[in-house]
Amino acid sequence: METWFWILGLSLAILTIVGNGFIIFLVCSKRQLRTKTNAFVVSLAVADFCVGTSVVPPMFFCELPPGCSPQCNWISFARWLFGYASVINLCILVLDRYIAVVKPLKYLTVMTRRRVIQTVFLSWGIRIFYSIFCALIRRVFKIPLVVDFVLWFDIIILEFLPCLILIFCFASMLHIVCKHDRASRTTAKQLRFNHHRVLFKIRLKSAAAVKLTAVVIGVFLLCYGFYIRCSFVHILNEGKCNDEEYKIPLLVLNSAINPLVYAFLKRDIKKEIKKLLVSCSRSRTN
Repeated sequence: METWFWILGLSLAILTIVGNGFIIFLVCSKRQLRTKTNAFVVSLAVADFCVGTSVVPPMFFCELPPGCSPQCNWISFARWLFGYASVINLCILVLDRYIAVVKPLKYLTVMTRRRVIQTVFLSWGIRIFYSIFCALIRRVFKIPLVVDFVLWFDIIILEFLPCLILIFCFASMLHIVCKHDRASRTTAKQLRFNHHRVLFKIRLKSAAAVKLTAVVIGVFLLCYGFYIRCSFVHILNEGKCNDEEYKIPLLVLNSAINPLVYAFLKRDIKKEIKKLLVSCSRSRTN
């Protein structure tokens, strides 16, 4: 790997670890942030934190003498495990926002506290079990047909399908927000001021959710689209693609940007960060 790769990769890894670690600490330490949605945020932050620790740093240490054994595949396994875990948790977070915007009256009955916990544990459990299962198939059985099936399953279920789910959820949320916006404008003149304020607050919350989702999905598709280019190469049988020095920084970049998005666009987290900064500045002045 070139020098620029290590400088960029390690910088993004540090940003990913610090940013997601801060989000995990903030949500867990502040009682008012322990909401259902933030449970998915923390789960995604944990996956992104693991991406930051398991992708570039192990590769860097393996480059140092005496290096790593060629038979040691735990680095690629960890990257594969936590990379897809981040994708799954992002889809769950977006689906949560999709239900809140598209089916707001059913949200409280569908997304109970128990169901949120079950969903988080199920997403991690399925991912870990599937990763171990695939590793055993590739290392123990080594049957070409089974290995090809697993590879195609990864491409379709863990790469292409999440992209389609995210695009569908965002398009549906955007359609609902635009529909509510038109309806509130046409009926605003017929309602009293207080009622209009209620509608305006509901519309504002939906718009904020769509804005947050748009940025997260946009960054994900931009980074992940290039990352899964090798899957298209495999499908089209155009040989091998040796572009790790480009797609690995993009994988880490996606995990590094997510905490910045929460800090600037998610209201409750942004509010707590401002409080923390104010209290730090006051303690310094005193």
